[in-house]
Amino acid sequence: MQFSIGDKIVHPHHGPGRVVDVEHREFLEGKKRYYVLEIPAHGMTVHIPVRKAAELGLRPAMPRATVARVFYTLGSKPHRLSQDYKERQEIVWEKIKTGRPIATAEAVRDLNWRKRRAHLTKRDSELLQRGQDFLAAEMALVLDTDVSEANKSIESALDVAMVTLMEREHRQQQLTAATH
Repeated sequence: MQFSIGDKIVHPHHGPGRVVDVEHREFLEGKKRYYVLEIPAHGMTVHIPVRKAAELGLRPAMPRATVARVFYTLGSKPHRLSQDYKERQEIVWEKIKTGRPIATAEAVRDLNWRKRRAHLTKRDSELLQRGQDFLAAEMALVLDTDVSEANKSIESALDVAMVTLMEREHRQQQLTAATH
């Protein structure tokens, strides 16, 4: 995929940003083109060879319509994570490192649920923070808002989902108790 100056992109390791330039550099092997990416969340500029962009996983930022799917995912019923911390962290990391917004939202949702119901290890907490930061940064870029506002929206969606799911569990427990 080719990108142009001004395109909103996501680098799988550095996060979301914009293409601010396309540079041509002269080397012994000839000219090479580079995307110059501004990654505001880290205050950095990254140069990516145009021919390596797809291989590195550079992708367009999610469309605005996908933001609604992210919120739906954050608010949906979580998947139970493994009690085995190594297995749990491997599964969560695999989702986050894809850099895909829905997979990242699933990881954030599931870790958030575990955080409220059980213990998070230091690594679990780091993965939760990394996933949420990555998601908030991309949402902020797409919605032309501040990262802190995107983070507040994510937190709010998770809080509402938690209350709803806990109420549902409570009602189910009451029904089960009443029938026995």
